[in-house]
Amino acid sequence: MEIEHAVIPQVVEYTEEHEVEVDVDVDNIMKTEVSYGSGIHNSAFRYKHKKRSKVWEEYKPIFLDGKVQFAECLYCHNRLSCKDSNGTSHLWRHQKICPGKTEVAAERQQKDSYFPYVLLNGDSPVSPIDPVNQIISETLDDIGSATPSRFKSKVWKEFTPIYVEGKLQAADCIHCQKRLSANKFGGRSHLSRHLLTCPGRLESIHNHQKFLFEPSSAPSFDSRVHDELSPALTNGKVQIAEYTNKFPRTSTSAHTIPIVQPIQMLPAHTPPTSDGASLKKQKTSFTNISTDKRAGKFCQETSYQELAKMIILHAYPFSIVEHEEMRRVIKNLNPVVGMVSHKDVEDHCIALFQKEKVNIKDVITLSSRRVSLSASIWTPDGSDPTVNYLCLTAHFVGDDWKVHRVIIKFGMFWSSPTNLERIIYCKEASVPESESGSYNVIWDAIRDWNLDQKILSLTSVGDVRNNANTVKLKEMLIEKKCLPIRGKLYNIACLDDILNSVVSAGQADILRFVGDVLMEFFVAHASSASAQQQLLEVVSQMSLKCPQEDAKWWHKFYFRLEVILHFKKSFPSEEVLNPEDMNVAESICKILRTFYRVIEVISCPSSVTANMYFNEVWKVRTVLQEEASNGNGEYSRLVMQMQESFHEYWQNSYLSLSIPVVLDPRFKISFIEFRLKRAFGTNSESYLSEIRDTVRELFNEYCNPTDRPSTASNSAALGADYNDSLEDWDQHLNEQAGSQISTELDDYLEEGLVPRKDEFDILNWWMNHTEKYPTLAAMAQDILAMPASAVQSEAAFSSSGPVIPKHYSTLSIKTIEALVCARDWMR
Repeated sequence: MEIEHAVIPQVVEYTEEHEVEVDVDVDNIMKTEVSYGSGIHNSAFRYKHKKRSKVWEEYKPIFLDGKVQFAECLYCHNRLSCKDSNGTSHLWRHQKICPGKTEVAAERQQKDSYFPYVLLNGDSPVSPIDPVNQIISETLDDIGSATPSRFKSKVWKEFTPIYVEGKLQAADCIHCQKRLSANKFGGRSHLSRHLLTCPGRLESIHNHQKFLFEPSSAPSFDSRVHDELSPALTNGKVQIAEYTNKFPRTSTSAHTIPIVQPIQMLPAHTPPTSDGASLKKQKTSFTNISTDKRAGKFCQETSYQELAKMIILHAYPFSIVEHEEMRRVIKNLNPVVGMVSHKDVEDHCIALFQKEKVNIKDVITLSSRRVSLSASIWTPDGSDPTVNYLCLTAHFVGDDWKVHRVIIKFGMFWSSPTNLERIIYCKEASVPESESGSYNVIWDAIRDWNLDQKILSLTSVGDVRNNANTVKLKEMLIEKKCLPIRGKLYNIACLDDILNSVVSAGQADILRFVGDVLMEFFVAHASSASAQQQLLEVVSQMSLKCPQEDAKWWHKFYFRLEVILHFKKSFPSEEVLNPEDMNVAESICKILRTFYRVIEVISCPSSVTANMYFNEVWKVRTVLQEEASNGNGEYSRLVMQMQESFHEYWQNSYLSLSIPVVLDPRFKISFIEFRLKRAFGTNSESYLSEIRDTVRELFNEYCNPTDRPSTASNSAALGADYNDSLEDWDQHLNEQAGSQISTELDDYLEEGLVPRKDEFDILNWWMNHTEKYPTLAAMAQDILAMPASAVQSEAAFSSSGPVIPKHYSTLSIKTIEALVCARDWMR
């Protein structure tokens, strides 16, 4: 007896003369059968022998002497008589009660639930002998606990099963993608033998514990390795005709017609969408589920990138990847992924930083003509830091007309030379003097980011602003003509830093006035449970956030004053403080409340525009002036000390506060005149004159950029004897153009004010008026991005200021910079 098995008959050739040769063994005639391994042969049998009934799709014909004598049920394997005179009605009756069919149907339904993808025929008519009406590819990871019994062999961990008509027909090696026969008649020993010599598997084992940092990308479709049985995919269809010669043939007749059926692939069990979107949007490529040799490497590198991002965002130490617990967790999640060393993760973090730095550079170069800088001092988290870092942040309005802030430099500002332990354990201790200090760090950032002709202003904290090297850098930048209006907007004081110094100037007197009575109140109300409950009720009704443990002293003091005032309102019958102490507490709370709210506004993480600073600063001046006129002599002297410190800040910063207000179409110069005349009277004219002249000077510089070549320079380049007879004409045109451009500023100032609204978006207004005021719009785009604070509100209220994790100190300064900058860019 000759038995024919088709491994994957994706192309079936049907001949007009199809004969089945059967050798009959007379002694074992009842044991002789021709086995057809798939529905293909049953279908062919029906058409050849005129058995038109569809019931034969559920049975396997058994031949004796070339004739069908029995029909074996494909589900329960019972044999029923099937002579020509019997008909097929008894076959139908058996199918209705067949116990095996019920079990197979339930198993198939369960199996379909974990098929990741199903390939279905398109709208083309199906040939009666078309084998490829359903192809299913699945992996053991998708099957999980529902793995059928045939997948119990360990060999299936390294092969992908391939189905035809719901039946297993082939297996794809996950290492080399070679496709091997795997129907139910073939066994699994050949799969095991293949793994012993599989080149892809041997290479995978060799590189199992290696961490590869070389650049990689997702494998493209064109680069995938195709074995001789892999179908070619074109526009989502399987072009089977190209592989006609790759499959076994049932006949060698010349009258063969290959049947080509395009296959359309859809995700299996797609959940219904609420908007009834077409399933065409959910189509995907069959290549997504085929295993590629390079896909494992790509996924592994992606996992390492995500690990590096996690370490950067949460400031974990690099050594976390070497902790036994971390290794155990990752090993349980995916045994194939090999862990890396802390040095490998450090290198990967630096690589991520360098890649993103290039993108940020392009954004700054293309999106803004000028940038404003802010400089702050950072320290390692912990007590008594012996090293300070300088953090430089760039502020600019991009092409989207939104304010952006990004850290562009993190370097060494100061280091104690006498701390031997830190020199031994901390790599950043070896930073030379030529790379530390405000001059070197800021100038290095300017050159690295190509900002020498793009700087508008610098806002810095006191340690940086008062440093001699910072002053030296300003003089050098003015000499190189890198700063507009001769550096008048450069090295501006940080407002929250000034407010902290103002309130610190009166710290001793404030504590002397109300410090003791505050302590007595809270001690008395913490002695009993009922009193504590009253305090908690008052705090819960307040909209004020409780300060952190490391908050500045005045922030904690202000919070306690607010609690006392709210306690008095909630429980008016109780005597909180005596009337005199209560008046002083209310006055001090009023000042501190103003300071607190101003710092909240200017240090907002969302980066407010610069036109808002003037009004916030004016609130501080107003409250100090009002409280200084209070009748209490000692308290008035305290407030006057604060006024003196604040006045020094006003003298140095009123230009940077007023210019953005002039560019606010709701206020312009008239608002500045109104405020200053009421505050300074006749002395206000000097301030107003300086503001007007500075605005016009800055406007003229934007109209005539310094990098524009002049006629004089061109003449000098041609030689001293060169005489341009039309030079006077060029000069006349330049003067005429200058007068025409000057009218743009005049027209803007003379135009009526925009009505004041709470939801007014000044950047959106300038974006919509770019064509009308092109020069002023470019000027506003730069001016409105100037910061008033060098730190965000969280650090502004902290006693230690901005900090880095203590374990960062064991890293080199370049690695610290990469971690701090990358963390800022990822947020």
